[in-house]
Amino acid sequence: MNLKLIFISILLLLSYFSTAQKSEKKDSVNLRKSPLQISYGDKGWQFEYNKSYMMQMQWRIQSRYMHHTQDAQFTIPEEDSNDQSFNLQRVRLKVGGYAFQPYIDYYFEYDFPSNNLLNAVLTIKKYKALQFKVGQWKLEYNTERYVSSGKQQLVDRSISNRFFTLDRQIGLMLLGDIFENRAAYSSYNLGIFNGNGRGMQNDDGQFLFLARYQFNLWKRKLKKSFCDLERTQKPEGFIALSYVYNESHYTSFSSNGGGQLPGYVYDENQFFRIQQYNLELMFKYKGFSFSSENHFKDIYNLKDQEYSQIWGGYLMSGYFFSEIISFVPKALELTARYARISNPSFFTKDISEYTVGANWFFNKHLNKLTVDFSYIQNQDFVRQEDNFRFRIQWDISF
Repeated sequence: MNLKLIFISILLLLSYFSTAQKSEKKDSVNLRKSPLQISYGDKGWQFEYNKSYMMQMQWRIQSRYMHHTQDAQFTIPEEDSNDQSFNLQRVRLKVGGYAFQPYIDYYFEYDFPSNNLLNAVLTIKKYKALQFKVGQWKLEYNTERYVSSGKQQLVDRSISNRFFTLDRQIGLMLLGDIFENRAAYSSYNLGIFNGNGRGMQNDDGQFLFLARYQFNLWKRKLKKSFCDLERTQKPEGFIALSYVYNESHYTSFSSNGGGQLPGYVYDENQFFRIQQYNLELMFKYKGFSFSSENHFKDIYNLKDQEYSQIWGGYLMSGYFFSEIISFVPKALELTARYARISNPSFFTKDISEYTVGANWFFNKHLNKLTVDFSYIQNQDFVRQEDNFRFRIQWDISF
């Protein structure tokens, strides 16, 4: 299938409709005597047909410049730019909506630099307390990874993310919200997956199992995005606990699929049994935001019968000082993050990350400029392999 031809056809269609007929509203096109409605909003172009089908199409471009003083051995292409180079870090097409019924949701996401289909998922949302999800997507294990890179509080995720993320997997999940508007208002996720990473089948007869429980504080469910752009007037937050069990060839996952953490080697005859736990917190109130994740990862080498453990997590906070200082621009947010990774089974030194940064929001997360500066101590667990890192990024969605 020629993707370029499809995209050109869509653009020509949009161009025709945008010039063929004008509406009283600038952001919509109303086709007379037609059940097809076209509009434009926060999720790009929206096509709605006869209230039975709806499609939203959005482009996203993330351009970045980075300079650092040390080359890391353990890298993730999606997050690690080339040094002293301008990069198109992410260029993506997002397509989502519903089909047949408003409660039958679908979502696709394609990344052009890596030439990968990232997400392809179908969700049945007829009942809030019992929903069904199937396909390939980023698992709801830890919020830092699940939230889009375009809605992060700094240029990219912390160093702890790459050690604990499960990234994208193929499988199915039950999820929902229970006890809504009550003191026990909670959300849950229960899933089973192939456990071998993006686009991978289950070739070993083992599965990945995930369970997550989230307690929504103050009887309200917090929107999963970093920064308190809405200047929340009533405190909102959650406490969540996640658990994962998996057996596979891999000890790490990324958008590229399965891989190995420092200290572990891939062997086609080797399997690792992994159990992970994560306790996390998120809080927002009047321009202030705070989030943290606390991870424990137990790895059992089934071939050599050896145990190893990894600890880690992060603390992150941001604030719009315009809330208390009148001359500070409302579009400016200052942020800070601390992260730490420990693997005492293989390394005597821990990795620490100290990052400060700032966001300038031209149009919320849809158009923002982010700059940050980091000091990474004992990078790749190597003593005195310290790294100073500077990054600047423009992220725009349309």
